[in-house]
Amino acid sequence: MTDMDMDVDMDSDTPESSPSIPDSYWVPPPLPADKLFQDADGAWIGSCWDEVTSTEERLIQFLTRWPPSRTPPAYSAWIAIDRGGNQPCTPDVASLTSSFQNLITSGAVTVENLDQISRAHNVLVGKWLVFADHESIDLLWGKVVHLLCVQLKKGSAKVSTRKEGERHVICVYTEDFTDLKEVKALRAGLRRIGVRWKIGFKTDAYTHLGIYAKNEWNLRPTRYFELVHLQHPAYNSGVIDTDPPKK
Repeated sequence: MTDMDMDVDMDSDTPESSPSIPDSYWVPPPLPADKLFQDADGAWIGSCWDEVTSTEERLIQFLTRWPPSRTPPAYSAWIAIDRGGNQPCTPDVASLTSSFQNLITSGAVTVENLDQISRAHNVLVGKWLVFADHESIDLLWGKVVHLLCVQLKKGSAKVSTRKEGERHVICVYTEDFTDLKEVKALRAGLRRIGVRWKIGFKTDAYTHLGIYAKNEWNLRPTRYFELVHLQHPAYNSGVIDTDPPKK
């Protein structure tokens, strides 16, 4: 199973501390002033940014305070940033789920039909998934934060905190997965900061509907992937295509 096939949006049960890592390694626990939120993915540390606050000094302070490799899951499952700039929309997940059940009943669970019901019920958010080891995640996460807050000046992302035996994942969001221009532009930005390997793009609709690896409809959990030039992998074409079903 590849990283792009992993069920990255569902938290697994993990112990609050790791016996292999001394307590002194972790960053200090959250303070009352730290923004902590709770949702279906568990607790997460959130940080909002704008034109005034997105300075190099403040970004470094935030990244130093919350390095993913040194933040245990006992504090938070995710560290998230929001630079704004997106148009808010209200997804109708209940209706999406109902339409999905109709597709199952009629034997019509296809990528095309999933796209159709996602548009109909305004469940359009998607994300590029970038995986990294403990040793490289802090630097890579810092580059993603800088990309959104300083270069693109919009967007949102989150990174998983440290869990022993698991890689970190960074989710970098777009507000409409059907807007291929925006999807490609975000992928190009990630390539500029060094993410030059093949990565996948997953829709929130697939997450809500429980479409993960080895599903009964033989669909990949990633909606898009990037085609790589084998001769020149560092100079990716940026071509996006629908992820084909497994054979």
